[in-house]
Amino acid sequence: MSAIKFTVPMEPRPAPRVASNGKQRYELAWYREYKDRLATFAKLAMHGRAPLTGNVKFYAECYRNRNPASRNFGDWDNHGKAICDALNGICFTDDAAIVNGQVWLFKGKPHIYIELQEVITNGKNSASA
Repeated sequence: MSAIKFTVPMEPRPAPRVASNGKQRYELAWYREYKDRLATFAKLAMHGRAPLTGNVKFYAECYRNRNPASRNFGDWDNHGKAICDALNGICFTDDAAIVNGQVWLFKGKPHIYIELQEVITNGKNSASA
């Protein structure tokens, strides 16, 4: 299967800590809107193809108008979580299928570059295991 590659022309945002009002946990509105917008770009990139069903290799480059070493950039794993949560069910059936992932953080014009590829691990993929 060929790789899925696309660029999202929006500023990457790291996943926030889970919000709580003391009684229940909830998702912040800005985070839900961010994931919905990212999901829209993912659907366009898929061109009607079905989600990957096997083991998945995930790669992302996150560009923001600040230095990645600054406290306001966000951790690489929180950026990866936000992107994977948005792509779940669109580009792959479940983010549990991601067996290898890389997230790079860069200063630059805000955008996100994403590559996904179905891979064989130990002679199998999860669809045939």
